[in-house]
Amino acid sequence: MWVWFPEGQEGIVAQMRRATVKKTDDSGTQQILKQMTGLKTETFEDVYRPQPHGISSHAPKGSEGVYLALGGRSDRLLALGFEHKDHRPKDTPEGGTIIYDHTGDAIRIVKDKIDHVHSKRINLAIAKGYDKGKSVDEVDGDTIAIVMQKGEAITLTYGDSEIKITPSDILVEAAADCAVGVGGRYVRVRPSRVDLGVTDPKGEAVPQVMTTAGPSSIVFAVV
Repeated sequence: MWVWFPEGQEGIVAQMRRATVKKTDDSGTQQILKQMTGLKTETFEDVYRPQPHGISSHAPKGSEGVYLALGGRSDRLLALGFEHKDHRPKDTPEGGTIIYDHTGDAIRIVKDKIDHVHSKRINLAIAKGYDKGKSVDEVDGDTIAIVMQKGEAITLTYGDSEIKITPSDILVEAAADCAVGVGGRYVRVRPSRVDLGVTDPKGEAVPQVMTTAGPSSIVFAVV
């Protein structure tokens, strides 16, 4: 029995080695490591880094991984893996998964809970899907969105209606009709009418509110 090595046995033995990424181009149909170093004197350019469907990452400069030289040839490289020793989460429980970036922001899926931690802002949206690279703020069409921004507000948006909660106040703005109630009594606000003390969120009060200038044409109240 014999085995044939078309590129030479030395090439097969040395076809996988460690590497460090220096520069990445993530703008095209494939992610390309524009500059990558291997052994002490090795420098490579334009190396394809394949990624699985549904997950895309851009490893920061200095991340380490391995490269595979197909047939042992340096002109047939594939970059595999790559993570940065200073940024990777540690002590992940068995079976857990963490999606993270280089600033410490992370989504942790561990046992019976999911943690979504971001230093400044979290966007959650139900929409028709959006183009590559777009955030929730740039999605066109009707969207259900929750935006949580540290030190500013929690904003819930559905179409043209919005609820904004800040540390000091709550703002409710509806596209056409808004009712706020406590204990079965509501204040209903529409662009041309305000109903005070109604018992139904869609109810209307009959008496007009009297002002110093006479009966109001906009504000009505249950007496």
